Amino acid sequence: MSPELQVLVALDGEVDRGLVEALVSRDPRVIVLDYLELGGPSSSGLGTGDALIVAVADYTAAVREFVISAHRQHPNRPIVLLCPSGIGYVGDAFAIGVDDVVALPTDPGVGIDPALARQLMFSLEKAVMRKRGTTEKKSEAVHNVICVLGLKGGSGKTLTSVNLAASLADAGHGVVLMDLDLQFGDVALAMGLTPMRTIYDLVRSGGSLDAGKLEDFLMEHSSGARALLAPVRPDQAAMITVPFLGEIQRLLGEMFEFVVIDTPPSFAPEVISAIDASTDVLVVAMRDTLSLKNTKLGLETLERMEYDRGRVKVLLNRANTNVGIEREDVLAILGRDVDILVPSHRDITRSINQGIPIVSQRGSEAAGAFRELADMYIKAAEGRKDHRAPPAVIEITSARNKDQGRAERQSIFRRGRKSA
Repeated sequence: MSPELQVLVALDGEVDRGLVEALVSRDPRVIVLDYLELGGPSSSGLGTGDALIVAVADYTAAVREFVISAHRQHPNRPIVLLCPSGIGYVGDAFAIGVDDVVALPTDPGVGIDPALARQLMFSLEKAVMRKRGTTEKKSEAVHNVICVLGLKGGSGKTLTSVNLAASLADAGHGVVLMDLDLQFGDVALAMGLTPMRTIYDLVRSGGSLDAGKLEDFLMEHSSGARALLAPVRPDQAAMITVPFLGEIQRLLGEMFEFVVIDTPPSFAPEVISAIDASTDVLVVAMRDTLSLKNTKLGLETLERMEYDRGRVKVLLNRANTNVGIEREDVLAILGRDVDILVPSHRDITRSINQGIPIVSQRGSEAAGAFRELADMYIKAAEGRKDHRAPPAVIEITSARNKDQGRAERQSIFRRGRKSA
């Protein structure tokens, strides 16, 4: 860290300015760029500074609004609050973006206590180092954000999202599942979680949003996966804006190795925003004409959005059901092959009803398919980490050999192709 710290100092009209100036300037390493009025701008023409000191006689609503505005404008600049000690404001101050609080003496005749000056300098150094360390860590992070689309209700989108997240967590990776179906999200039910804290509670909490605060609103699943749950009532979705969701997704991408986003069956604004911020899209379809038609339209929409086709995978749910649609029909409708085949089994429905992901059943064929899906994304993430091109699409095969895997894949569609 530089031996000097350049700071801005904001003061209200009631605080003893002479006391603050003497305290701040006592350490020669602190360079004051400018003194600001509390009701004015939170920056100066001389620069934003390494830190902002807010010195006030009392923690008022005006002080709170200034801190919120300053933190929003410069989220990577730490804020140290100089305020007389009191009861009740410290928790709120930290919640809105203050990094540390130093108690300011109320009696100007006491003079400057050297210990108080050292405490202020220590608080400044600690806050600056913490912010710089967090920024450096974020810049090295490799984001793996998987947006799961199901363009027809009941296609198995939430089933896929939950089991993909649980599989990634079971493989030892940090993963969070975000339920973006704000009106009728079912991630909580599918994972057997009680929605004690939801995204609605997060938006109502007010103040600034950072990783520490967001962490408090994530629920933990037994697999190790975390989940940000949808509101419990449809009307609560109206309070949640697309920019707020975008900031959540950005933070989650910095906090976890994998982010899985479960979306509603539409291209609503929040879904388009999630797609734009994602590294991969997984489209879930079923073996019926309505689902396949919607999936085809969804793939065409992604192309019009100029989304990288190599980052789009298609999962076919209930792939072994005999409903009069053969593999050739699927290829003809979608204009491409599918990447993952998940067979139908009564244990899948039972797992949803019990709130236990099917991947917990080691002998299940469906569980194996979801684990293979997770492996595909793990390999793709490793490729990004090594700055290599993303790996080619790989098919689900058994551990025995590729040829046998291909035969199993064909039999799951009951192809019965005739020899030429």
